[in-house]
Amino acid sequence: MSKFRNIAARFVGGERVSELDLSSRLIIGHLQITGTSLWAWYQLGSQKWQFTTTTQREQLWDQLTARLARLAGHVIKLRTTTKPYPSFEFARDLDHDTPHPLPDVPSAPTWDDYLERQQRRLHTRLLDEKVVTLGVRVGPAPKRDVVNALRNLQTHPVSRSEVGKLVDRLRTLDDIVAGSGLNGRPLDAGQMAWLMYRSVGMGMPVPTQAGMAGKVWESDDLLAFTDPVNWFYRPWSPTIRVAGTIAGREIVRHVAVLTVGRMADRRFPEDGGPPWMLETDRLDFPVEWSLSGLLVPPRELTRTVEYERNRAQGIESHYAEHAEEPPPAVARAIEQATQTYDEVTEGDSRVAVRFAGPIRLAVHAPSRDEALSRVRRVIDQYGDRLRIEIAHPQGQHELLREFIPGEPWSTTGYQRRFPVGYLAAAMPHVSSSLGTPTGPYLGYTIGSARRAVRHDGHYPMEHLNAPGLVPVTAEPGAGKSYLLGTLAYHAVRRGQPTCILDPSGPLARLCELSELSPFARQLDLTEADPGTLAPWQLIPEPRRNEFQSDKEYQRAVRRAHAERQQLGYDVMRMMLPNSLLTNHEADTALHDAIRVLGGAPSVNPSRAIEVLDAHASNISKELAQHLRDAAKFPLGELIFPEHSEPIEPSAADDKTLVVITMPGLQVPDPDMPRERWSTEELYAAPLMHLAAFYTARFIYGRRRGIRKNLLMDENHIMARWGSGRALFVRLARDSRKHDTATYASSQHPMDHLDIGKIEALIGSAFVGRLEDEEAATAAMRLLRAPEEYANAAMSLSPKMTGEIASDRSGEFLYRDASGRIETFRVDARWHPELHEALISTPGRESGQARVQPLHQSVGSSAPFLDPGYFDDEAA
Repeated sequence: MSKFRNIAARFVGGERVSELDLSSRLIIGHLQITGTSLWAWYQLGSQKWQFTTTTQREQLWDQLTARLARLAGHVIKLRTTTKPYPSFEFARDLDHDTPHPLPDVPSAPTWDDYLERQQRRLHTRLLDEKVVTLGVRVGPAPKRDVVNALRNLQTHPVSRSEVGKLVDRLRTLDDIVAGSGLNGRPLDAGQMAWLMYRSVGMGMPVPTQAGMAGKVWESDDLLAFTDPVNWFYRPWSPTIRVAGTIAGREIVRHVAVLTVGRMADRRFPEDGGPPWMLETDRLDFPVEWSLSGLLVPPRELTRTVEYERNRAQGIESHYAEHAEEPPPAVARAIEQATQTYDEVTEGDSRVAVRFAGPIRLAVHAPSRDEALSRVRRVIDQYGDRLRIEIAHPQGQHELLREFIPGEPWSTTGYQRRFPVGYLAAAMPHVSSSLGTPTGPYLGYTIGSARRAVRHDGHYPMEHLNAPGLVPVTAEPGAGKSYLLGTLAYHAVRRGQPTCILDPSGPLARLCELSELSPFARQLDLTEADPGTLAPWQLIPEPRRNEFQSDKEYQRAVRRAHAERQQLGYDVMRMMLPNSLLTNHEADTALHDAIRVLGGAPSVNPSRAIEVLDAHASNISKELAQHLRDAAKFPLGELIFPEHSEPIEPSAADDKTLVVITMPGLQVPDPDMPRERWSTEELYAAPLMHLAAFYTARFIYGRRRGIRKNLLMDENHIMARWGSGRALFVRLARDSRKHDTATYASSQHPMDHLDIGKIEALIGSAFVGRLEDEEAATAAMRLLRAPEEYANAAMSLSPKMTGEIASDRSGEFLYRDASGRIETFRVDARWHPELHEALISTPGRESGQARVQPLHQSVGSSAPFLDPGYFDDEAA
């Protein structure tokens, strides 16, 4: 027998202990049977609100209003709560989704450390997930034989008329709640158990294995929700002390229940105000909601609204009899009563249905003072921003019971009555969730709520059949390199081949990290070995197993040979002076030399000089001399090896991480006449051209079926040249077929948009701070957001100086593969060495650690932190 059953109120240390004899008698899946009623419980699907157009918001509101109106005549209970991020499941799933992580390196962080560090970061950042559930009273509690039929309904279908009618009502209810606007799904056993645990023990940890034993909770089983918890209170106390022993831990939460008082009139969504339930998401602590009441159908309102209209008209007539002018309030009351009467009697259900019942909020904290402080913040927030009165009434323990599914609620005091459209304007299930359901931890949202953001660049291609091009744009100092470096580190750590084209070179520090260094290579094109960019070796030979027939394969081989010859011709021509570029005889001689060399992948470009020298014509010898001079120049020798022997093509997959840098390279301005270029600028042009092809070889030289990543920092430099633009467009088109996540970073959105018609090929996008209004407006095209949101990009992470700027990670507007847009902050502080390596603020010495390690590794014997319980006060 539970300690809460059949026991009068007890006193412990001057405090009363509330009885928690639940009204629930049985739970079957998402169905809850109390002593008087049958309830069906659903979890509502998240809805997009941020960065949507007014038309889209009106459509969502209209859909939600229509769905709620179809529930007219039903009693409902709407519950919103927050669920701490499941960090244990995160680490387990990420490990499962990474079959071939980078091998561990002695004396360096291991793969288990990588998982655990992210897990601990998630566990201690108080990041949560919003859970919105809707309970609908189906009817009175069914009889015992009907209950027995419901127990076995899925395994033993029944045809009895009473059960059949009930099943039909449930199916109709399922269809209504599943419709657009609500997008609800019946709760499963685990979700139903979570809701019960969470409601009985407000703010207490919830067992991670809740509901795993089956979908049925018998009457005796329900004691598992109440037995571990006690409610202590004093008659006039503003809080309740919820205490219990969970998994051997003594835990205390102080809970305060608030109630919604008078609410200002508003026209939603035309007034531009936010959803009124969404306001609590802006607070940095969890707030729970419980809305309970009846959706009153029009037929039950007709008499009441007619009485109100006649009453207002009678008051006006009374003033007229005494020849007095009625006050304006009377005219407003008549207008309101007439409008309400018209809505109820003549309007459709979306304006005729009314909600009637109390609306409660609850906050909890480890201490009483902190709970009361949060109460004051909620009251101020709603009073200042929405003109909604929030009261803190007495009888806290009775109000707290209303948060438990199936429990009754007060029908007097603070009862709210308003149209169903006003209820729809609450939008409780608007979510700030962002990112992909798989992948590493990338950061957290900082807009309306804090939510963990995961990012897997291959999820759109592998699960949504979407492209993998991801543009990144922001002004200098906004965190582009920090974001790209974090993305690259995650990809390499998971064993995915990753190439970074970073002209200025700061991302080369990734190669110095102890766990990456054996698998990483920095290729400095200004100091690389002669022949590194030999053109014939930059176009990979096709693989036979990637073609369905010999004919297709042979065609691809011939195409590759032709591309090598064309690339060799283009590069050598770029190195010639203007006088030879316009000479038809020189052009023919160069073509003939390339034709002699052929298109095999082992061709040595230095052989072109020998072939030209062998011709007797003066123009051929002049070409050979120019190319010989180019081969002796520091940049030209990258193209021409020191010998003329055949070159064995190098493997494209020699290292998992390759960072290509070109520090100090003088890139010519394409708008400047070519004859005014310096010698270094002249040779820089073909170098940039070949760097693009080297990057392409890293991608196309690997099998299509493996994950690959390409990150191009300072993409505006590459966009200035035809080869760079061609590579960008090609990668954008081929990203899905070759499973290549392609990130292109630049300082202006037009560097992406002007390259080609790629807007339809963008899978997701990151937009950082852009203080120029024109640039911010253009960035909205990358996000596919309305232009009026350009101010959001202009207000991101304001410029700072000193230590604050150097230790601040980037803020971005992120459009994920599902089309959701939110503001988020990149977070790499879970790995202090990585964070330090990515800070590129001038004047700082790399390696001077400013971030203390978050923890000491527990070693490979315990790769995952498993608290066993979800705890939203873990920090």
